Amino acid sequence: MTKVARWLTKLAVFATLLWLLFPARGENPLPNCLYGKYTQGNEETAVEPCGPDTKGIGADTDVQAVMRTFEIPPNMVAFQACPGGRFLAMPNVNDDGHFLVRYPSHVQQNYLAPIVHELAHVVQMRDAGNLAALDPKNNSRRIELGADFLAGLAFNIALRRLNGDDFETNLQLAGSYKVVADDHGPPEHRGQAFRRGLTRMDPYPNLTIVEAMRYWNANDYARIRR
Repeated sequence: MTKVARWLTKLAVFATLLWLLFPARGENPLPNCLYGKYTQGNEETAVEPCGPDTKGIGADTDVQAVMRTFEIPPNMVAFQACPGGRFLAMPNVNDDGHFLVRYPSHVQQNYLAPIVHELAHVVQMRDAGNLAALDPKNNSRRIELGADFLAGLAFNIALRRLNGDDFETNLQLAGSYKVVADDHGPPEHRGQAFRRGLTRMDPYPNLTIVEAMRYWNANDYARIRR
């Protein structure tokens, strides 16, 4: 084999590895934490179905306080533990008007921040009417930063006894979501969105959660540094 042929062979192998490791965006089954489908496993790894709320997250008093703040009825959301999964929210296709919030079954601690973020997605989906109306493919960053903003509001209203810095850090951890910045925004933008909700400056104290979310979308989202 000539030197050129060997070089071309190495290039082809490298290109194949890139294709396998970094598939095209449209082929990614989990583009962000707000999605209508959930895929686990592949040809080599069997699918492990999600199961009951083994961590008792739905019974957690802080989670319940956030749901009250978000005006989400307690029976509207079912929490599910997923082996090998991650945090995400979706409509419950088997129960119209209800939602699923899923979390990795191996989670040991620091689950509150991403759970609040997912509950914020429930607020967004309820207001929009359904997931499709949110148009997550074209509005992912606005939706994700909006959820971080709502998480800040929830912290201000329902979780003040906790450490805000720790909460924000946990919200930003890349390992919590396993997504790229194009979906959720870079950490500094997520921090700005969270702190805007956390400070709850005018006019937010006089607005309902849904009104606050709409005001954020119309005004404060544009102020996040691009």
